[in-house]
Amino acid sequence: MAWLREEKGVVLVLVAAALVALLGFGALVTDVGLLMLNRERVANAADAAALAGAAFLPENPAAAVSTAQEYALKNGAQPGEVNVTVGPDGKSITVDAVHAVNFSLARALGFTASTVSAHARAEVGAVSELYGAAPLGVREQSLEFGRLYNLKVGGGAGEHGNFGALALGGHGANNYEDNLREGYQGWLKVGDILETETGNMSGPTRRAVEDRIRGHESCTWQHHCRDCPRVIYTPVYRVVGELQGRSQVEVVGFAAFFLDGVTGSGNDCYVQGYFIQKLVSGARGIGGDDYGLRTVKLVE
Repeated sequence: MAWLREEKGVVLVLVAAALVALLGFGALVTDVGLLMLNRERVANAADAAALAGAAFLPENPAAAVSTAQEYALKNGAQPGEVNVTVGPDGKSITVDAVHAVNFSLARALGFTASTVSAHARAEVGAVSELYGAAPLGVREQSLEFGRLYNLKVGGGAGEHGNFGALALGGHGANNYEDNLREGYQGWLKVGDILETETGNMSGPTRRAVEDRIRGHESCTWQHHCRDCPRVIYTPVYRVVGELQGRSQVEVVGFAAFFLDGVTGSGNDCYVQGYFIQKLVSGARGIGGDDYGLRTVKLVE
């Protein structure tokens, strides 16, 4: 019966080999999956931290670093696993995170642990492309934070039929009123050539501005809700040629204003707004002149 004992021995060897293979496969599925899960978690934490920290740049790099570290911890990173640095120009922030992952089944094969890492860099810069702009514009100039500006002047203060309005997506008072009430339903970008909208348009101006303010009378330029409709985004432009009737202007940047209201009617219809600094999401680019309207994006 020696042959039977030999066969049993072969079977035991094969079973042992199969068990090792199954163990290896189980370790591959379980621990590699664990590794991938932790890599994704660390990457998400680094991305969230970089975006949150960049919101404080370039004015407050210390707050940018502390906020990035805070958000990394909120998103699952552990103390000591995250390194945050601000770029030399003060307009970017880098987050590097590393995390040790302890294996389970792979320990039987001699593998006890591994590390996963993530790198993220976010930049803050002037908005170069914007959706939902108001059909009002300001000429390129140095704007003072918290100062009240005329965004539309009255009939007696216009310049060759222009009173501060822009023709976005079409012409006419109805189009202008819709754009002023809801924001232009399209994208504008630095370098675009726009046409001015001539005429005082007192009635459409008053109705649209009053609709924006209604229900938000208690808001101020210093303190307002996140999506306050009194905050409008306007193109900053330079005139192409001369401002004479319906004219062309070139977009050089974008600015944010808090609507103070509309004064008077007819020739006395003025729209005024406080210049504010604002960080917006959803903008598609960074570039152009910086007029305080900024966005943050991941670049690495």
